[in-house]
Amino acid sequence: MASKFLSVFIDNALGDNEEKLAAFTAGQGGLKEALQFSQNFRIAGIGSLLMSGTATRFHECLHASARAFAYFLRSAPDSQKLTSRSAPFFDAVACEDIEAARELARHSPRCPDRAREYEEDFLFVRFLMDFFFQGMSVNEGLNLLEHYETILEGTQDIRLTVCRAFLASDSAGFDEALSNMMEERNMRVQKMRDQEAAAEESLSTEGYLSVEGVALVRLALSRGLTPSGHYLSVPTVACEPPLLRYREDVWRNMLA
Repeated sequence: MASKFLSVFIDNALGDNEEKLAAFTAGQGGLKEALQFSQNFRIAGIGSLLMSGTATRFHECLHASARAFAYFLRSAPDSQKLTSRSAPFFDAVACEDIEAARELARHSPRCPDRAREYEEDFLFVRFLMDFFFQGMSVNEGLNLLEHYETILEGTQDIRLTVCRAFLASDSAGFDEALSNMMEERNMRVQKMRDQEAAAEESLSTEGYLSVEGVALVRLALSRGLTPSGHYLSVPTVACEPPLLRYREDVWRNMLA
């Protein structure tokens, strides 16, 4: 059930970005601040979709998130970047901002920072970036996924199954993998709700809609797969074709 405070969460998220706009534009702050700036747009977009049942504002906010994060990555030092912390990349894919997705892929590190991220988290995002937006061949993809499996040391990671389905153009395999991935996600979200381990504005928006799931459906379609369209936390309306005019400065204009 949607929170009765969604309109408040939307106003607060965009209001927070308005307050941070000058500092963000000036390049102040690091990765944490940039991710929060993007998350505020994501919260506003999901909140709008949950309130209205339409996706126009949702896609616009994801577009703003992606372009704002691209602005950050262009000038950020390598020490501030982590490929696995790339929720705005999924925002770009989910709203079909292909230019932003390519730029985020281009500016994201090509090697994991093992002191700050799990290598499997890095490999999942890097595979999607390279295979769909940087011209990775199937053979190169197979090599990356073989390494991915090796570093898992026998543990299971449903994301690896998603990647394999992409390489094999396997619609049935993708359906099963994404369904399992969203079920695992829902269990994690429910645990966070039970333990009050996340902010209410995030649980009331991102807790109900997975932008990552929407993005994976978009990638499946671009690969020629035929997703079933029935996945937890991936509403059909969110996967409708975006009606956007893509602009580099959309994030500034939205807060003006």
